[in-house]
Amino acid sequence: MSAPEDRPRSSVPRKPGRGVASRDSGVLAVGSAISGLLAYAFFALATRSLGAERAAPVSVLWSFWAVAAAVLTFAVQHWTIRTLARDGHEGTVARSIPRISAVSAGLSALAGVGALAFRHPLFHQDGVAFPALIAAVTAGSFFVGLVRGALAGRGRYVATAASLIGENAIRVVGAAGVALAGGGAKAFGVALVVGPFIGLVWARSLRFDSTSAASSDLRSPLALVSGIAGGSLIAQVVLTAAPVVLAAIGGAQAEVTSLFVALAVWRAPYLLALGMSPRLTPALTLLVVDGQLRRLARVRRITVLGVVVGAAAAALVGLTLMQPVLHVAFGPDVNVNAGDLAALGVGTAIALGNLVLLLMLLALGRSRAATTSWAAALAVSGGWTVLSTMAPEPRVVVAFLLAQLTAFALLLVACRPRAGQAPEPGSAESPATPDAFA
Repeated sequence: MSAPEDRPRSSVPRKPGRGVASRDSGVLAVGSAISGLLAYAFFALATRSLGAERAAPVSVLWSFWAVAAAVLTFAVQHWTIRTLARDGHEGTVARSIPRISAVSAGLSALAGVGALAFRHPLFHQDGVAFPALIAAVTAGSFFVGLVRGALAGRGRYVATAASLIGENAIRVVGAAGVALAGGGAKAFGVALVVGPFIGLVWARSLRFDSTSAASSDLRSPLALVSGIAGGSLIAQVVLTAAPVVLAAIGGAQAEVTSLFVALAVWRAPYLLALGMSPRLTPALTLLVVDGQLRRLARVRRITVLGVVVGAAAAALVGLTLMQPVLHVAFGPDVNVNAGDLAALGVGTAIALGNLVLLLMLLALGRSRAATTSWAAALAVSGGWTVLSTMAPEPRVVVAFLLAQLTAFALLLVACRPRAGQAPEPGSAESPATPDAFA
């Protein structure tokens, strides 16, 4: 007989008290912070054991995992949370899992085949080991996203935080064993891929009650997941790709490294917010379900205010404190212009607002608008990068800031609560649903 906490629950906890919500958010923040530190510990073990050159295939696998986590883990997790909160039962999730799992399996196979075709430029070696690991990390990202969605969707935030920590703790333990045994890049790749096995601890959480009525249109989950995945993918690319773009347009190697380090430091608050986001999705969804249009509008206003205040604070820190901090933490060779540091901080503050608006669009069933908004932002940023005559580093920094600003403006308009308008095609809502605001 399973333990009570492992049994499927047919409803979602609704509107916990402010103290409980704060505690849950705090638990997720701590879990996210520890998980991030463990992730860097894994990579440090790999690079110190193998050296920078031999660790290159692991770096590629690591980079692909970061993208897969941003797309599959994030999208599936938040779709599951949102669906459980909106429906108040598990029927839609239970009936949708076979279709979403099949799509995930197809994506995993496609990623593996693509990696096999480009194995020489990607991994600089023959064989199928790393292409197979690419396929495995894709499947694992889906699996752990579904587990976390099931846990957070049922209000089990301590378990959700434990899964965050456990995934990278397994990787660190595996990497330590590989380092002690003198293993190579493939062994470190396996250590990275086994992280999602932590989800097996809560495997019973994937037993959803299929007796409840499901949504009449089971295409809706795929539409919502693909929409949120597309927006999340582009957002992740914009947030992390600036050093790559700088290298591509002729930036000096020292500039590329310095920009990478500066962005990594500025991203710390974003990563914490990402870890806390499972608490926000059900809250926003229940506001939609209950028809709380004024409260949704208030969330939008608070988001705008938070972005303005955060951007001002980030600009001040970038102009005064960030460069000395980078020197102390990473050495005197890390140098970024103070104005560029301020712009990077402002862009990252806007990215926090974009994360909130992305989750609001998911709650409203308008995930497709997230993809179109971010695609437009990417086009604006790319156009600036191509046409601008500025020096490479400030050109890339301005492109980053333009992308975040454009996305914020478009997402803010797209998530405006509007009563009486039909939802987007393929969303989970239907025109006959009283709580359909999209």
